[in-house]
Parts: sequence; C-alpha cells; structure tokens
Amino acid sequence: MPYLNVDGHRLFYSDQGEADGPALLLLHGAAGSHLVWPGPLRRLAGTRVLGLDLPGHGRSDPPGRRAIGHYAGTVTAFVEALSLRDVVIAGHSMGAAIALTVALEGPAALRGLVLLGAGARLRVGDALLGGSLANFEAAADFIVDNGFAAAPTELRRKVRAAILETGAMTTYGDFLACNHFDARARLAGIDLPALIIAGSADRLVPPRAAEALAGGLPHGRLARLEGAGHFSMLERPDEVAALTAAFLAQTARSFPGQQPPQ
Repeated sequence: MPYLNVDGHRLFYSDQGEADGPALLLLHGAAGSHLVWPGPLRRLAGTRVLGLDLPGHGRSDPPGRRAIGHYAGTVTAFVEALSLRDVVIAGHSMGAAIALTVALEGPAALRGLVLLGAGARLRVGDALLGGSLANFEAAADFIVDNGFAAAPTELRRKVRAAILETGAMTTYGDFLACNHFDARARLAGIDLPALIIAGSADRLVPPRAAEALAGGLPHGRLARLEGAGHFSMLERPDEVAALTAAFLAQTARSFPGQQPPQ
C-alpha cells in the first residue's frame, strides 16, 4: 500500500484494479478511513479504485483539517500528483462535501461524482460537535447507533473502533468542518454527472437533504435505497457497487476518451 507526499505530509492510499482504467477515488467521512469502503466497491471490474486516508485519518500524517475547503485542496493536489485522469470521486458524508467542493474548483480530470449520505448543507448537533470533546466514547456510540438501520453487531463494533482510533481532536475538527459547509448557492456551477445514493432510513443526513442535493445539481440523479441507513455502502455493499459501476459506464459514454468497466 503506497504513500504520497503532499505539501510536506504523507498521505496513505490503497490502489487496486486496472491501472489504465478510469479512476474511482473513494473519500471517507468524518472520523473514518479508506477501510470504510467495502470489498465490492474496491474491486470494481475494469476500474482503478483508490481509497484515500484524509490527513489525520487512518495511516496518513496528522493533523486533520477544520474546513472542507482545506480537505478539498489536499484531494485536488493528490489527484494532480498522481496525474490521474477520467476521475470519478465517490464521497461519503463529509467525503461527499469534499467531493462537491473539489468539483467546484473544476479540475480537468474530474468526470463525475457519486455521493452517499450527502447534503448540500451539513448541520452537526451538540451530541456530536460538543460531545466529541466532552465525551468522545458517547459521541462514537451516537454515530454508530444512528448511522445504521440494520447491521450486524460486529460491523457496528468495527466502525466504533475506527472512530475511536481517529481520536477526539481530529473528529471534532471534522464535525466543525461539516457544520460550516454550505454549498447550496453554488450547486448550479457543478456541470458534472452526479449520482446521489440515499438511504431511506438515514438518521444523520435525512433523505430530504439528498433529494434537495439531487434537485440542485444540474445533472444530479437520486438513487434511493429503501431501509438503508447513513452507512449505506456497508449495509448494502453489492447494491452500492452495482449503482456505482453503472454510473461509471454511463459516465464513460459521456466522455469518449474513457473505457467503461467490463
């Protein structure tokens, strides 16, 4: 698994699949890492799939950031440093906010967005924002309790352990960044195909936020997963992978220079 030096800090990322295929860049959410993405999504046929640990998360160097724009700058620099082309960014929750912000900067390599647990405006309640410092374990419990609609106990334990490993300060910074994020007035400037995947039972970013996001993007399309929660890619990995693969194929047809996944 490789590292890349960006602005004097090492970033860890996984790199799987076809080196010459279209690239799918996975961006995790607050207090997460590349490990939040399930196998079916990381092993899409005919696709180079990269899972980035954002600064301060997973194996990447600290510190974390406290603004979505700062994370977006790191992601843009990462794409440029690897000379990626024909990139679709898939982002979950905070990662979706980062993906939207990258898209607003308009890098030439970007071809589309897949957004999960996403909204154009993110609000973080006191249970998470203040709680991440006052009682971090309780905040982790809140995320797990409200992030899943139906998931086995072992999966919930793994997500909780990953949050605790990220640490209170980085997690607080993530929630602060989310709480200040508001792209509603700028959505019309994102002239890219976008697939918004929403769990109907998402209690952290309500489905109505995903619906508004899809409606505000010029080329947004909403895919609703009935009964899924905020971590839809973990609860319904095969469905999310199939939706993403179909989107990649459609995007490749829109940009003839790409080769669609087989």
